[in-house]
Amino acid sequence: MNGAMKTVGLCLEALDVLFFRDGRPFMDGTEQMLSGLPLPQTLAGAICTALMQAAGCDFGRLRHALEEGKPFAEAVREACSAEAHWIGALAVRGPWLARWDKNPATPCEVLVPAPATLHRAKGKTGGQQLFALAPLQEELPGWHPVPEEQRRPLWLKEAVVTEPVEGYLTPAGLSHFLEGKPVSATEVVPAGDLFGLDYRIGIGISPERLVSEESQIYGRGFLALKQGVFLYAEVCLPDDAPAGALDKLTTLAFGGESRHVLCHRLKEPFAWPREVPSTEGQKPLVLLTTPCVFAHGWKPEAFTGRLAAAAVSGSVAFSGWDLARGGPKPTRFAVPAGSVYFLDDLPDDAPFLLAETEDDRRQGWGCYVRGVWNHV
Repeated sequence: MNGAMKTVGLCLEALDVLFFRDGRPFMDGTEQMLSGLPLPQTLAGAICTALMQAAGCDFGRLRHALEEGKPFAEAVREACSAEAHWIGALAVRGPWLARWDKNPATPCEVLVPAPATLHRAKGKTGGQQLFALAPLQEELPGWHPVPEEQRRPLWLKEAVVTEPVEGYLTPAGLSHFLEGKPVSATEVVPAGDLFGLDYRIGIGISPERLVSEESQIYGRGFLALKQGVFLYAEVCLPDDAPAGALDKLTTLAFGGESRHVLCHRLKEPFAWPREVPSTEGQKPLVLLTTPCVFAHGWKPEAFTGRLAAAAVSGSVAFSGWDLARGGPKPTRFAVPAGSVYFLDDLPDDAPFLLAETEDDRRQGWGCYVRGVWNHV
């Protein structure tokens, strides 16, 4: 997932509730703003900003270079000292939810969104068998794929009404899914066991009179991680990064409302499982672990001519703040984590991330793990 760069694993410990919002403006008539989970660009921006601040970056000069259309790495070289130019070349991956005991020598348990193909019997909870959809090899009446693509429908041969599984896979569940083995319901962690929303009420204050504004009462729902739950991130350092490059990264301003997290450096990064076809009939699949923006909607350019089927559960709308323009970025739509792509084949030189622009790759969009599948 990280090429030839050195990867450092970080566990981010929330010091309080956190707040991550979308691109909608907060204005009169907005009754409530609810936090979502952080996106890759939020994490990458927070880490790069903290490192540049520690290096004495001239942010005015950085903005001027970006306004001139210079790439981020070149803008950083102009705005920071020569010793800190490596910051523009680092890459960030994540964030993912994780459980950890705060022991640096203990691996954390990274949790990924349940695959879109993983189903359970409808109306039942806990202890029941889970089912995984797979491409149907036989002809299906009424199924007419585009001739040049020949994608297959996803199918389940068991005579049971199912619904998508919600929650997050444990590392064991992720390994079983990638190996094409059954996933147990005990290997799926409900979202409510990992985080919740802390609802708070606020009032608008008049900047002239410093008193509350009439009818300016609003509500916000903050992200509250449960005890022992962290956010896991990976920082991929270029070869010329100095020893101890991340030593000053102890706390991090993360998200809105001036909230902070503690940065714990792990002895080793998380060992992502990886499965490749090993028997006759097995083919590769790809599971997205972070969202990704594709030029052609839901279809990765890297899989052109190789895609047998796909399960994509909706889209993620996001925006952000453009440092060069001093305003919001255009809204974009990403394929969510948990989306599954079934392939006829996957070359050994497949990209480490599916993101299709350099900025998106640097920010960690399109992280994925490899698995295997068989026709139903």
